[in-house]
Amino acid sequence: MSKPTFKDIARVAGVSHGTVSNVLNGKGNVSVKKIQMVEAAAKKLGYKINYTAKTLRSGSTNAVAIILPSIKLEEYALMYEGLDKTLTKLGYRTHLYSTYDLQHNENLILKEIAAERMTGVVTVSCLDDATSYYQELDIVKEHIVFVNRRVAHAEKFIGFDFDLAGKEISDYLKTKEYHSIGIFSDQIRFSNEKQFVDRLKEGLCEQKQVKIIHSTLNQTYSKVFDFFQERPFDIIVTTSLSKGNILKKAYLWGSTQKMPKILCLAPTQLNFDESIEFYQLNFHFFGSKIAELLINQVNGKEDINPTSLFKNNGLNKFGDYLDRELYKSTLNFLTIPSPTTDAMSKIIPYFKKKTGIEIKLTIKPYEEIYKTLSDPEKYNHYDIIRMDMAWLSWFGKDVFSPLNGIDQNFDQILNGYPTYIKRNYSEIDKVAYALPFDSSVQMLFYRKDLFEDQKIKRIYFEKYKRDLLPPKDFSAFNEMLSFYTSSYFENTSIKYGTSVILGRSEIMAAEFLTRYYAEKGTLINKQGQICLDPTIAKRALQNYIETVNLSQKLDTNWWGEAVTSFANGETAMTIGFANHVSRIAHSDIGSLIGYAAVPGNKPLLGGGVVGITKQSKNKRAAINFLNWINEIETAEQITLLGGTSSNQMVYENQTIRMLYPWLEGMNEANDDGIRDTKDKTGRRLNTRSIEQIIGKAIHEVLVGNVDIDKGIQQLNRQLLDAQGTLIKV
Repeated sequence: MSKPTFKDIARVAGVSHGTVSNVLNGKGNVSVKKIQMVEAAAKKLGYKINYTAKTLRSGSTNAVAIILPSIKLEEYALMYEGLDKTLTKLGYRTHLYSTYDLQHNENLILKEIAAERMTGVVTVSCLDDATSYYQELDIVKEHIVFVNRRVAHAEKFIGFDFDLAGKEISDYLKTKEYHSIGIFSDQIRFSNEKQFVDRLKEGLCEQKQVKIIHSTLNQTYSKVFDFFQERPFDIIVTTSLSKGNILKKAYLWGSTQKMPKILCLAPTQLNFDESIEFYQLNFHFFGSKIAELLINQVNGKEDINPTSLFKNNGLNKFGDYLDRELYKSTLNFLTIPSPTTDAMSKIIPYFKKKTGIEIKLTIKPYEEIYKTLSDPEKYNHYDIIRMDMAWLSWFGKDVFSPLNGIDQNFDQILNGYPTYIKRNYSEIDKVAYALPFDSSVQMLFYRKDLFEDQKIKRIYFEKYKRDLLPPKDFSAFNEMLSFYTSSYFENTSIKYGTSVILGRSEIMAAEFLTRYYAEKGTLINKQGQICLDPTIAKRALQNYIETVNLSQKLDTNWWGEAVTSFANGETAMTIGFANHVSRIAHSDIGSLIGYAAVPGNKPLLGGGVVGITKQSKNKRAAINFLNWINEIETAEQITLLGGTSSNQMVYENQTIRMLYPWLEGMNEANDDGIRDTKDKTGRRLNTRSIEQIIGKAIHEVLVGNVDIDKGIQQLNRQLLDAQGTLIKV
């Protein structure tokens, strides 16, 4: 039986050939009724789209060839994963080839690729000259990217800075009492190996006894035994993690000597071997960025530079700051229940194993911690406290010790933070009192499948005469809530457009203030008083009440219930703080989540900070602990376990980027974020009390005790009457 054609489907559906083409290719302006007719006819006739034929007709397979020495090498396995995931996300397929560093293999691979009509090539080549690529392949030269190994006549080269790696490792080795140093590398004809070894050897000069062994990929294991023919080395530097692991295996089998220290060039995400030191190169993120650069080049958006060097992560000095004299110290840490607290509690045993310092976690509800901070007698036995970022300005000077200058590592951490972090999560009057713990910001999360479904998009367009896109303002947001709860939208799972939490006044205030700030409202008036603009406040409150009437109402007191409802597939959208939504990544809808800025693009900042209390008698141990939670390795573990970290390098972990794609959007959202914790003159505000007053006034309007106008009048009167307790100089 022959395959049905578009003409057959058009005949059965009773529509034109062009309509069938538009529906099955997801193009054109087709009514919901005709979409349903075409889909029904296609299903009846057993039609399946031939995607291969479709791409061949377009003259491109939308595929990228990736040529690597071997996928068994950790660095190239991670690089491939970064390339593959990003290219897939951008709509491209990948074809993987391994050369095993044999030129004959690579030349055969080029002939195979030539017949495949690839869009581009990413290659770690073992050839000496790029000319073979340009002669063999009918691919634009600029779409062929040579990686790490620079070959003659290559048009586009991207690599790590192996010259800098050699210098930084030689500088590090000169600070150690090592007399004999081994260097184990790939073939010196590869530019990256030559650059690294030459610079490393040059840095060590004649101060150290140095032995260099080069090896082909296939001879690595046999060549490593050459290190046993001389007296033991103090340390051996290798140019890959696989060489380090082979070195360990060879010493086990072939030497009675004590195994020397090993230092490897290595990817950032597999470094869990405590017997090896690492100079880190983020191959996963590297692969992702190469994919983005290549596709931008292909689409004419941005040219790749002839030579691009990617930033090295550098030496992993994890634990260098630890003070072994603090063994058996105990730190009392007060925090709230949260995803970050849960994640940290799981990995605290590792900190104790490394340092001997015990962490005693006291986990109290949000309200109890506020009460604790209001009474020194209740918090003076804690060493470290996590408080809400909105409270830092009010309590910070009284509770925390200043952090500037007490530890060199602290100073580096503080200096590395973006301005908004320093301003909102660390400093009071330009003095650092805290470090961000789980800094966060409001974002909009939505179901991509609902926003991208052709039929749903058409239904929405026919009803509102607008495209279905993430809402840019709260008027559009409420319109979508109406759509998702109406008879127009039929879905067995989705019950509401979103959820609202009505069990806590501060959360109602946050929902209102997001709308109020989006309308360009301010919390402080021109006279320096805490007072809302009545006209803007009325518009914002009207919008919020409309949202409540269209939403799933949750009589709970925290954001978690709304997130759970969204994760369970009950709602189409949710606005929440990013540090509370990690659980949705692991839910059944994890792969369907899209994210955007909140409507109006004036999100509230949130999350918490940690500081060392003035009364702490274990400040040195507390410094060690806070240094530890800010280490990239610790930050990655916290984030992978569902928590949040303010270490910006976490966003370079491709696994984390794929698992929590919205983390990448948090930086942009934070730039637009707002949370009034002090006024323009620097006077500190009791933000929690202000938000409680606002939230309670909104509740009175919601339950019908007062109308909107009177509710706003009473709200402003309460704020003005309480000025003396809400502002601190």
